[in-house]
Amino acid sequence: MPVDTAPSDAPFATTLREAIEARGLGLGRIVARLEQAGTPVSAATLSYWQSGRSQPGRRTSLQCLSVLERILELAPGSLAGQVGRPAPRGRHAPRPTWGELWDEVPAVVTAYEQIDACSEDHLTRISYHDRVHVGPDRTERGTWTRQIMRSERDGVDRFVIMHGNDDPTCPVSEVRGLTRCRVGRISSVPGSGIMTSEMLLPRPLRRGEFIAVEYECVQAPPFPPAYRYERRRRFSNRQYQLEVLFHPSALPVRCESYTQPVDGEPTVEPLDLDPEHGLLLIEIDGRPGVVGARWEWPDDAA
Repeated sequence: MPVDTAPSDAPFATTLREAIEARGLGLGRIVARLEQAGTPVSAATLSYWQSGRSQPGRRTSLQCLSVLERILELAPGSLAGQVGRPAPRGRHAPRPTWGELWDEVPAVVTAYEQIDACSEDHLTRISYHDRVHVGPDRTERGTWTRQIMRSERDGVDRFVIMHGNDDPTCPVSEVRGLTRCRVGRISSVPGSGIMTSEMLLPRPLRRGEFIAVEYECVQAPPFPPAYRYERRRRFSNRQYQLEVLFHPSALPVRCESYTQPVDGEPTVEPLDLDPEHGLLLIEIDGRPGVVGARWEWPDDAA
């Protein structure tokens, strides 16, 4: 499914924009109330929706609309009735597109289409391991990733990664191949905060062959603010591991994990910091969609 886009005078965008203006609520307050209701949506997403640059496309985005109607004191169905519903997903349904996973950032599809990634559909993701470093100023400094994959046909020699900043005004990260992969073509739409990179394998794989790769995404100043980290997956995988390592002088007061599968209900669970000032999230048999962790800094909680 392509990313949903709409002109600025589309009924959904107009209704949402006028309701926000009538209620006099800032996007930050709306975001906080959506999170409290268990249907989190970012301020950037709401901004895209009310401007008409995109519409809700993921199942989890659509699920928040009834809550948003209550917050904005709209009649039930005022927003939900103006957007389409995703097709039901069965066991053998096609994988979600980047447009579904990044429906709040239409530029993602443009960046992705600039990279020929047809080989990616022939790699099965077995596991992901992300390790994120947060600096003393509460900013993201970089992410190290390890992927284990299995080739489903002969000749697969590349895969594609994406990395995005929540603040699109910050520079996109620099990707570096570390183990069994090197950087190929790179694409980024200015102002999107999203980087798309082709990663080249040492040689074409045989069908059924496994490979473990490692790479990192390094941030440059001004570093993007860090209050969450999430992985958006087009593929199921057997294990996902996320480590977030905080600087001892800048520790959050509350952490939680969350999932937003494209074919199911979102979940939220509390997380504790370990003695080394980090948090650990382990997920088994993850489905396509979003999985991640978020946290609150002391002054945010206050």
